[in-house]
Amino acid sequence: MSRPKKIVRYKLLPHKNKSGTMSWRVTGTTRNGTRIRNNYSTKAEAHQKISDLELEDEGQTEARKARRTSLNTAQLAQAETAFQKLGVRNLSSVVSHYLNLEERSREKETTLDQMFAFAEAHYRPEVETISIFNATQLFLKAKADIADSTRLNYSNSFKHLLMEDPNKEVHKFTVSDIERMLGKHKNLNSRKSHQRFISSFFGWCVRHHYTLENPCSRLDPVTPDKRSISTLTLEEVRRLLYAAIHYQDGAAVAPVAIALFAGLRPSEIADLTPGDVSRKRIKVTGGKLRRKISRVTPIPPNLQEWLGAYPFKGLPAGWNSKLKRLKAATKARAWKQDVLRHTSITFQAERDKNEALTAFNNGTSTEMMDRHYRDSPPSSKKVASYWQLTPRVILSKKEDVELPSQTTVEWPSKAKLKKLVWEKPMIHVAADLGVSNTAIKKRCVKLGIELPPRGHWLK
Repeated sequence: MSRPKKIVRYKLLPHKNKSGTMSWRVTGTTRNGTRIRNNYSTKAEAHQKISDLELEDEGQTEARKARRTSLNTAQLAQAETAFQKLGVRNLSSVVSHYLNLEERSREKETTLDQMFAFAEAHYRPEVETISIFNATQLFLKAKADIADSTRLNYSNSFKHLLMEDPNKEVHKFTVSDIERMLGKHKNLNSRKSHQRFISSFFGWCVRHHYTLENPCSRLDPVTPDKRSISTLTLEEVRRLLYAAIHYQDGAAVAPVAIALFAGLRPSEIADLTPGDVSRKRIKVTGGKLRRKISRVTPIPPNLQEWLGAYPFKGLPAGWNSKLKRLKAATKARAWKQDVLRHTSITFQAERDKNEALTAFNNGTSTEMMDRHYRDSPPSSKKVASYWQLTPRVILSKKEDVELPSQTTVEWPSKAKLKKLVWEKPMIHVAADLGVSNTAIKKRCVKLGIELPPRGHWLK
């Protein structure tokens, strides 16, 4: 029995290209009717194509097709190992990146291993993870030299940061978090104050690498509260000066007059010394200008008369308490912070008709004057009357003021007072003498009398 005739579907023919080069052409038709007509540069590649087509016609596929390569057996084995380690990454990209790193290390006259060893020894993360509670405690500890009042302000502002979660990490606070906290304050001045203290804290955290950014730096600016700008009327100024003259032998007259007619800040008056006040000018070196350049404020004629009659000897003892008493006696419709400075600058600006000069004399700027100090301008007649207020003018008319009565205490002798405080509780001694417990304690401290220890009368 004869063999079945083999069907030849594909032919291999030499082909001359138009360029004059020779190639090998594979022609034919597959089982599904697809026409084949391909050229190959070598005869081996053409035979390989015919072999692949015949296998496909018979429904078979070669698991691994032979391809021409310039790699030897060892290199092929290495390439396969490399591909297995790469996973989905591209081999050529990885090799190019590695060669680039090697080139950079050679430029530094070192090796990749040495560079990585140095990085591992010296690398520090961008931020150090720390809770907001621990950070605020470290901040307050680092600010050991600040005033007690400033420390209290910081603590009050930090309550907003600690309220939600004291364990929240510092670098996780966002602008939205700070806006939500500050938004609880309806008073713009309170919001601005808290924002200033919180911003100072986060600035410290940035410097200590607890966070990359101060979230307060991107907050919208707080619009100043124009309602905080208030001045005393001419009538209220007259009552204030009248009350100052008649309260405790005029102990508060000098600082009140300096604030009203020279426009110094309360902190500047607190740091003022008698040597800083001459006949025609005041040398201001304290307050907000501390550690900065000083300024000289001229003394107007009416203030010269006030200081001549009541020389400045520094702030009197219990200044804040005295000012509260005078405030009540003045019956001012509005007494905002720095109201005396506001009043002075408002009347100075109307007198000088030169904002730049007024700002220069008061250590501020025209923008700050318009934003914080200047109120509705008084009439020219009231401005002239304001700068004519002298002790003689104030005493020429009795003002309707109510000052606290000043009672004179007849203190017992030192020996008798010592006997009294050891015979019965302090509250009974105070009732007998008609004074407060605090007054007795101050008197005993002044005379050097030892007081009974705490819990003495309970025993």
